[in-house]
Amino acid sequence: ISAMSLVHQFVKIGPHTMISGGSLVRKDVPPFIKAARNPLAYVGVNSIGLKRRGYTAEDINVIHEAYRRLYLKGLNNSAAVQVIRDEVEDTAAREQILAFIDASDRGLIKGQS
Repeated sequence: ISAMSLVHQFVKIGPHTMISGGSLVRKDVPPFIKAARNPLAYVGVNSIGLKRRGYTAEDINVIHEAYRRLYLKGLNNSAAVQVIRDEVEDTAAREQILAFIDASDRGLIKGQS
């Protein structure tokens, strides 16, 4: 979480997430992503951070595929979750993303607009 960011007390932030400076975090931020802008939105996968933490190119590709379906296909969250379950390879990272979405109480940040 970069400098000057404000995070609501009940927000969940997933592991290996990068939040840009000066952000106002009001919604849950899923794992493995970069979030920026105002209002806070998904801007991509934190590929560099994941590589530094030992994730393989295959792991990162699965993460990209999951977030393409969640944020770039124009689906609502429940439809995107079903598409991810049907189309994305079953890995630990995919399951971590799905578990985070299922456990979200405040809702997820939006995709790029």
